[in-house]
Amino acid sequence: MPRKIKVVNHPARPRALRVLARMRNRGEVLTQAARSEHTTPRTVVRIVGKQLRRSTSGRYSATSGDTLRRDINVFGAAGYVPVTVRSSKQPQLASDHLIAVGRFLRTGDAEWLKPFVGKRVGGVELLTDPDRIREFADADLIKLDSLYRQQRGGKYGN
Repeated sequence: MPRKIKVVNHPARPRALRVLARMRNRGEVLTQAARSEHTTPRTVVRIVGKQLRRSTSGRYSATSGDTLRRDINVFGAAGYVPVTVRSSKQPQLASDHLIAVGRFLRTGDAEWLKPFVGKRVGGVELLTDPDRIREFADADLIKLDSLYRQQRGGKYGN
């Protein structure tokens, strides 16, 4: 009988989640997405298997959404706030917000921030005030690639 593993703290979990995202966003097949993220399809199926559907031909496709736990950083009025969400839609919104913040900082066009006014992720309102965002940028406190929190502890100590 295969050994059951606790996948929440598994070191391959972030890669498996990225494979799932590639399958959803780019329409890649499991093997192609797994190869791009330097993991195997078997590992992905073992970690996020319930979020994949297998067709009669044997091909896997990603479900449109999931309820997997994700520990993310949300860019709010107080800076980055760590939150835990149980939805694939919430991290996508937080990611889209960070992309818009980056575009705003490059172009100076506040129109990029308007779709996020009043939106919340994990109970934290997304920062859309251009002056406040510039303050954070001037203090070098904006890291556009810091959506996911680093996991600590657990059996693997990652």
